[in-house]
Amino acid sequence: MIRHPRSLFCIVAFAVLATAAAVVFGLEEDNAESSISCVHEVVYEAFAGLILVSVTIDDSPPLDFVLDSGATTCSLTDPFLARAIGLEAKESGLARGVGSGATRVVVAEDICIRMDGIEVLRAPLVVHDIGLRLAAGAGREIHGFLGADLFQRYVVEIDPLGQRMLLHDPETFEYRGSGFEVPLEVVDRRPVVNGVVVVEEGGRELPVRLVVDTGSSRFLSLITRSRRRLKPPSERRVGGSVGVVGETQVSLASTHRLQLGPILAKDLETAWLGGHEVPAVRNIEDLNGILGNRFLGRLRVFFDYAGGRIILEPIF
Repeated sequence: MIRHPRSLFCIVAFAVLATAAAVVFGLEEDNAESSISCVHEVVYEAFAGLILVSVTIDDSPPLDFVLDSGATTCSLTDPFLARAIGLEAKESGLARGVGSGATRVVVAEDICIRMDGIEVLRAPLVVHDIGLRLAAGAGREIHGFLGADLFQRYVVEIDPLGQRMLLHDPETFEYRGSGFEVPLEVVDRRPVVNGVVVVEEGGRELPVRLVVDTGSSRFLSLITRSRRRLKPPSERRVGGSVGVVGETQVSLASTHRLQLGPILAKDLETAWLGGHEVPAVRNIEDLNGILGNRFLGRLRVFFDYAGGRIILEPIF
């Protein structure tokens, strides 16, 4: 989703973890222990709550790809671009995302993806026809998405302070920093975590199951009535989102509190959607929403699929 949400966002640790939290917020160390396993490091561009990484496909010019942990594949947004760079693609059904429809796609197999001239991945590349729609919503061209294949191949570290993405070898990666580990389950090639929300001040604590999605530029999206009592507050306004399959209308409101492991975030702008508007995640049992990159952008994040965890270091 490509939006420009506005919200007051704060992130703290529980009082019992205050000493550890003080060390995390200082970030005086540079995680030298974990950098030993780094295979490649690239500087990314932060744009409208998204992470844009410059890549080349085979021998193409540089292309801007969104780092998208919520995408089950890597993809290109324009069939004309695919033909221009010489990709041979075959039709392969429909793609679904945020929105109630679907879009027909073709797939090019075994494509070489490079960063800074270095091959980091060989993977199938899905070709959508959504480039113009995304450009209209974002105000710039977005050529593609780096999805599940990258996250399954590496431990992916995202450092917002340095605007760096580091790819680590899962076999040699060993985290020794001062962040917090949250259990991570990969379902349908998407990362899923468990948390707790309080929708309105004084309200009940409600357990939620969330896809962790760097391709969403929101703080948080929740699926209305996906569990008992999970519904938007009375004070809300109408908004919209642009996704793979088109635009969808949402309700926008502030969520009083989100707890993720020992991390607590307050007053997050939240998009409320109907379950029919999130067809891409129907294969995830008891799903309640999406944790977006506006939330993740306040943290140094490590996606460790092999280790079954996501590691969070508060930095702001």
